[in-house]
Parts: sequence; C-alpha cells; structure tokens
Amino acid sequence: MMRCSPYRRRSFLQLAGLCAAGWAVGPAVAQSAPIQSQDTNFAGIVAELTQCKRADGVLTIRVRLRNASNKDAHVDLIRARNYDAYYVTAANKKYFILRDSEKAPLTPAADGFGNLSPLVRKGGIYTWWAKYPAPPPDVTKVNIITPFAPPFEDVPISG
Repeated sequence: MMRCSPYRRRSFLQLAGLCAAGWAVGPAVAQSAPIQSQDTNFAGIVAELTQCKRADGVLTIRVRLRNASNKDAHVDLIRARNYDAYYVTAANKKYFILRDSEKAPLTPAADGFGNLSPLVRKGGIYTWWAKYPAPPPDVTKVNIITPFAPPFEDVPISG
C-alpha cells in the first residue's frame, strides 16, 4: 500500500473538495437578502455581505460575490497566501483570520501556489467566508476589510 504525506493528503482532499463543490459556480438560486453590498475591484462583480455572526468566541463572516455581468469572470481572492489582507476591526483593534492547529486559515483553501481564484459564471455566485476571533460581547458592530472591495462599515453582529 502506498502512503502519502499528510501535506499531500490534505492538498488532495482540498482539491477534491473544490472539484466536488464545483469550482465554476453557475447561476444563482434564491438567496438571502444582503446586510450590505459593495462594488468590487472586479468588473461586473458585486460583494454582498450575508453574515456577521458571533458564536462561541468566533465571528463568522460570509460574503457572496455575484456576477452581474454578461460574461464569466475569475475573481482573484487570495494571492500568495495574503490572508492577513482580510481582517475585521472593532473598538480600535484588528482581528485576523483564525488558523487551525496546523496553521491553516479558517477560510476557503488556496491552491498549491497560494492562490484562490474561482470562476464565477455570468449570473452566478461564489460565497467566500472566514472565521475570526470574536470581539468582546459589548462590541455590537464591526468593520470588515478585504482587498477586493471598499470596507463594509458599521456591520451589526448577530448571535
């Protein structure tokens, strides 16, 4: 029996997950209303913040990228593992994406080159998400910073 390293096994499982999830995302089905929307740096792509939820000391953020153009588009979300370009601010403090025990960020996995660039079909969507340390319970709003859109500001925290 052939054995592979944990790194290769994890990379294979990440790749298999991307294939199973459908790397190219097709037309959108019924969706929840966004909390906020922003134009992005990608032609025809709109970022819709759909979740900002605190639970068990973790803040979960979800952003739906909607292709409103008449052609398919690659959306370069992660370049060279630039995860620290995605953060939340609250009460004059920055919160960066959480990492698991193997130091992998708790967000969609990048490929072997450190990039995440999903193809979003015309009229389709891609949901990006990340998990952050939750700010203290008395903090009720945050700002969400990404490199692909202006900040989502004064976002209410649910949960």
